[in-house]
Amino acid sequence: MTGWTIAAAELRIPWGTRVAAHRMLVVVDPVGRVVRQFNGLASWFDKGSGRWRHKPIGYLPSDRLRGYDTAAHPQTFLPVHGAVAGPQPGGLDVRAALASGVVARMPGGSGLGPDELEARLALVKRLIADVNALAPGPDGGAGLPYPFLGFGPNSNSFFETARETMGLGSPEFPERAWLVPGAERLLLPPQEIARIRSEVQSGSPATIGARKEAIASATRSAPSAVG
Repeated sequence: MTGWTIAAAELRIPWGTRVAAHRMLVVVDPVGRVVRQFNGLASWFDKGSGRWRHKPIGYLPSDRLRGYDTAAHPQTFLPVHGAVAGPQPGGLDVRAALASGVVARMPGGSGLGPDELEARLALVKRLIADVNALAPGPDGGAGLPYPFLGFGPNSNSFFETARETMGLGSPEFPERAWLVPGAERLLLPPQEIARIRSEVQSGSPATIGARKEAIASATRSAPSAVG
């Protein structure tokens, strides 16, 4: 491999089948290990520990959709379909999976140098901050309501929004899962995605005023999410 890769990966449900999938962005280092993930996950606030926790799927009115970076939330690192155990504890080797397409490359996401990688990741980190801030709550916000059993904009929609925000092409899975609900939906309107790109690339700080349109469409159930 040459350079860093931002690829599309799936957590198959049930594991090892093609029935359904949760999609995620994975960062692959030059030797073929997944070293970081970006996920949208169904979440609930645990008042006992004072932290957000994630679950496989949302089904309660209080469940929220939040974005996560495993660099800040290592507990959100998920199994990757096609990966094998790497040489380090918790490491995932995806060299064979990338070669076969099981972990899918995306146009614009391969052969990245360190500066190119950081520029792409700055966009998805900003997206996470903006999505999580759409409703008030701890640790950056309560995000969006998670649709019942994923029927609506969900974690796969977070993947699609992140891919679009970073300007990466669509992944081509040779044997994709049959059910990937929400995979072709965006969590934010195109003008909001364009705003994120513009502000990150220009180095402009986020402004509350710029989020008014998105915040107005966020759920009113946020208080019940955090008690």
